Amino acid sequence: MTINPRRILCLSGKRKSGKDYIAELLHAGIPNSIIIRISAPIKKYWSESKGLDMDKLMSDGAYKEKYRTEMIVWGEEKRAQDSGFFCRTAIEMLKGSDFPVWIVSDLRRETDLKFFRDTYPNRVTCVRISASSEARVKRGFVFAAGVDDTESENGLDHIQDWDVCFQNDGDHLLLQGNLDHLTRICQESL
Repeated sequence: MTINPRRILCLSGKRKSGKDYIAELLHAGIPNSIIIRISAPIKKYWSESKGLDMDKLMSDGAYKEKYRTEMIVWGEEKRAQDSGFFCRTAIEMLKGSDFPVWIVSDLRRETDLKFFRDTYPNRVTCVRISASSEARVKRGFVFAAGVDDTESENGLDHIQDWDVCFQNDGDHLLLQGNLDHLTRICQESL
C-alpha cells in the first residue's frame, strides 16, 4: 500500500503572481489532487474568533484585505509557538491523506518550506512563480505597508534552490508548457 501524498507541488510567489490561478489549473488537470491552502486554518480560526465570514476571507477581495494585517500578526504569534501548526492543520482540515497529489498554493515562509521538505522527503517539488510589477498591477496589486513588506510576502525571496521557476506575465503558451511539466512530474510519481 502506498502512503499519500505521492507528490507535493509547493507554489510560492508574491501577491498577484498567479499562485491561486495556477493551483486551480493544475488541480483541474491532475486527477486525485487537492489544493492545500496553508492560509485556510489561519482564516478559519481568525473568522471564528472574530465572528467574520470565512468564505469572504478566502476570496480575493476587499473584505480579506481589510483584515489581512491583523491576521498576519496573529499568524506570526501562532507560528512562534509552533512553526508547523498551520501546515499540519491545513492538511488535516482538508483530509490531505486521502489524495496522492497535493498542490500547496501559498508557500510563504522558510518554516513552511522546511516543514514540507523535512516531513515528506523526496516527494516535494518547490515552484517559484514570478510576475513583473506591471502584470501584478494589472491583476489588482497595490502595495500595502504591513503586508507587502513582511515575512508573509518576502520570507522566501532569498531561496535559490527551487525545483522549478517560471515567469507568469500572461504568456499563455509559456504558462501551458510549465503546467504540462508540473503535471508530468506528478504523473510520474503515481
